[in-house]
Amino acid sequence: MKRKLLLEDGSIIEGVGYGAAARSYGEVVFTTSMTGYLESVTDPSYRGQILVFASPTIGNYPMKLGRMESDACQVSGVITRDGHSVLGAGKHWQEFNDFLRMNGVPGLDLVDTRMIVRKIRNHGTMRGWITDSETETEFPDPMAQNLVDQVSRKPKQELEGKGGKRILFVDVGTKNSLVEELRQLGSLKLVNYEADLTEEVKGCDAVFISNGPGDPDHPSLNNVRDFIRNTVGEIPIFGVCLGHQLIALALGGKTSKMKFGHRGSNHAATDGRRILITTHNHGYSVVGDSLKNTGLKVLQWDVNDGTVEKIRHEKLPVVSVQYHPEASPGPHDAREFFGEIAKIMEDY
Repeated sequence: MKRKLLLEDGSIIEGVGYGAAARSYGEVVFTTSMTGYLESVTDPSYRGQILVFASPTIGNYPMKLGRMESDACQVSGVITRDGHSVLGAGKHWQEFNDFLRMNGVPGLDLVDTRMIVRKIRNHGTMRGWITDSETETEFPDPMAQNLVDQVSRKPKQELEGKGGKRILFVDVGTKNSLVEELRQLGSLKLVNYEADLTEEVKGCDAVFISNGPGDPDHPSLNNVRDFIRNTVGEIPIFGVCLGHQLIALALGGKTSKMKFGHRGSNHAATDGRRILITTHNHGYSVVGDSLKNTGLKVLQWDVNDGTVEKIRHEKLPVVSVQYHPEASPGPHDAREFFGEIAKIMEDY
């Protein structure tokens, strides 16, 4: 079945369709991860995006559904160079093609993904359609939507964990693996981003703001930003990815949209003394120069482009990272961040 990718610059890229027999629209982005494609397509941070896999071969090992980062496929579409049908065994395994089809997500295979990646890298992230026609002419901004509302868990959850600490976990689009890592540090009160956070934080020892999709300056996130601003100094506050950006905004910093973002499990972050290989998934970043007079200090930055990767308040118990310390997929270099959280909670 022939299918096409239509980009907002007028490019038409033809390939072979697989997955769902549907048309889809989104921001076209790429990941440099060579493994972990199930984890990637189920990561809520990819909501509203068509994901191009830079690795040439996808679908060449069975998928264990227990590794899903949410309960559904979150990407709007998938683009691959050389997709394979891999027959799994047992109820926990499923073919990638069937998984996309069951989730209503279209794929486009046998295309020059290297060319697409170079186009995005050189010209910036573009919007696009996966379709079997060439009639689409509208390319609205997917980031203008309230993407967090589409992935944030609605019912409040009380999750038991190790140790005696209790953490208010604010879900703005969290990955399952991040929840599990935090449960190693204490019990979680997991709440939706629209909850009465001032009320929910009572009886908790710390606040954690999760990863998630979209623009950190979106008006739908006013509740979270206001809560951070009004609560800072009263209780330790931590964040990852979108949570990291929300902390910076709440304390007076700024964020900006990146040319093509960081997505993949091979991004190097440094503090000037050593390098950590980290997992990323973000199209926005904290503006380092905007942190002057906020009390926030940049502790780590990206080796390649200087993107702010870690911030910590000079006096208050506030620390956050842009990368994903839980990885999944990716290396475990940055898991020390969870140890830092544990120590701050213990000392506070």
